[in-house]
Amino acid sequence: MGRTSPLVRNFIVAGLIALCSMLLPGVANATSPTGVTGTARNFNSATHETVANAQVCVTPNGGGTTTCTATGAEGKYTIEELAAGEYEVRFTGNVCVNGSCEAVYAEKVVNSVKVTSGNLTEVNVELVEIDGKISGRVTSGGAPVGDVEVCAYGPGFECHTTNTNGEYTIEHLAPGSYKVEFKPLVPPSCKGLGCQPANYITQYWSGQSSFEAANTVAVSTGETTTAINAELQAGGHISGRVINASIYAQPIVGVHVCSRPTTTNKEGEREGARECAYTNSNGEYTIQALASGGYEVEFTGKVCVESSGGAVKCTHPYIAQFYQSIVSVGAPGTTSGINGSLLEVSPTKPTNTAAPTLIVAPTLKATVYPVLSCLPGSWAGNPTSLVYRWLRNGVVVAGQTSSSYAAQSTDAGYGISCEVTASNGAGATAAVSNTVQIPKPVPGVALLKGAGIKGSTVSVKLLCTGASACSGVLKILTKLTTGRGKHKKTRNTMIGAASFSMALGKTLTLRIHLTSQGRKLLARAGKKGLEAQITGRGVKSHTTVLKGPSKHRP
Repeated sequence: MGRTSPLVRNFIVAGLIALCSMLLPGVANATSPTGVTGTARNFNSATHETVANAQVCVTPNGGGTTTCTATGAEGKYTIEELAAGEYEVRFTGNVCVNGSCEAVYAEKVVNSVKVTSGNLTEVNVELVEIDGKISGRVTSGGAPVGDVEVCAYGPGFECHTTNTNGEYTIEHLAPGSYKVEFKPLVPPSCKGLGCQPANYITQYWSGQSSFEAANTVAVSTGETTTAINAELQAGGHISGRVINASIYAQPIVGVHVCSRPTTTNKEGEREGARECAYTNSNGEYTIQALASGGYEVEFTGKVCVESSGGAVKCTHPYIAQFYQSIVSVGAPGTTSGINGSLLEVSPTKPTNTAAPTLIVAPTLKATVYPVLSCLPGSWAGNPTSLVYRWLRNGVVVAGQTSSSYAAQSTDAGYGISCEVTASNGAGATAAVSNTVQIPKPVPGVALLKGAGIKGSTVSVKLLCTGASACSGVLKILTKLTTGRGKHKKTRNTMIGAASFSMALGKTLTLRIHLTSQGRKLLARAGKKGLEAQITGRGVKSHTTVLKGPSKHRP
């Protein structure tokens, strides 16, 4: 290769330098991050030590995607790949370790942080440690009460549960005024639907029954406010039973029943938390830990069951229902009888699984038509109502809608049955019972109780016996002999008759005028009297002697 002149060499070098000057800025812009960076330190620390694992989030002014990170071991953080613009940088105060986060620092927000392309804007902060505390002891009757949740409401919100000695300490509180609540919890050792908190009334410091009336507790930075104690009072109870709204009124197990105080604050808002319980195998429930006052009771319609592993699964098969009136409680007493009857959310049309049955009730007298009772049979689908109709030979008997029916004379000789119609929200189904035949009444029989004669008038006393009223025609017969020798004949001859009608069990005296032939035969008989037969339709035959004016009995 030949030698290059100095002029050419200078030209080449100048070109390379120019090319590099054009390329280098682009390379720099492509590799420089755009975002925010900085260090978080503890304001309360004398050495302003760094804060690790603090949460930092940036959000574009005007809204947009929020990007978060956490400070490292030396309190440093960096959020890159941001677009140029203005951002809000928020230090939430949460410190998270192994997935557990606590707000141990007061939240700090830096607004309108300008981020330019290719630059990391530095935002350093000093976080104020939340290190105030409230401590105390919870007792009842002087004895310690464990498993009470004590919560402080103020510039922050923190809770702690009392130990077996009734002691608690609430930490990480920002300075300010707090209202403190004491609420019994279900003991962790208790598992299942039957578990409830101990029977103590929730209260606020000091001894107040509502958040609004509660006294405040002052908390200062780095100090513990002590002796915030509570003496809990025994609560009242609401109890009752829950059944399904069917003709069988079966108890429902596991129904969620809740009460809520009817008191309101000055803004008209309801105060007080709901207290709940579940029904047992007999459908019974008891809600406890209630303060004196009025309560609204709700049968939620939710039915819950507990698995063998302790998990609770709830369904909603019934329509929710509120008790019809406000329930008054006087602690520590019990208001009982707060019962519920729940309709199904999605009922199925009733089906008859066993037909209705007629039962014939015994009567005091055989002459009285029977009283029939209709047993409704068995029904699936939880019918909520039953309607009865009575049928005479398959035709509806007007106006008869009771489950019992007293047969009438018009039913004699006919078959009687009942029709039962079961209904619920899904529809209605009818079923007919067996048939009972109503027999025709057997006429009563009149018995002779006495007979006498005065002049030509015979007085016959009758008593009506049997199954029903007596009626018929009474006849007086006597034997009449005619002819002689082989032509001699004897026949019954009627010498008197009369119709009669009388009620069962009653007596009646008939006066019968003898026929002319009867009078002749009576006169011919003389003092020995005339033998006569009292007989006829509806009369039990009997023989007597008609003698003069004296009275003859059978």
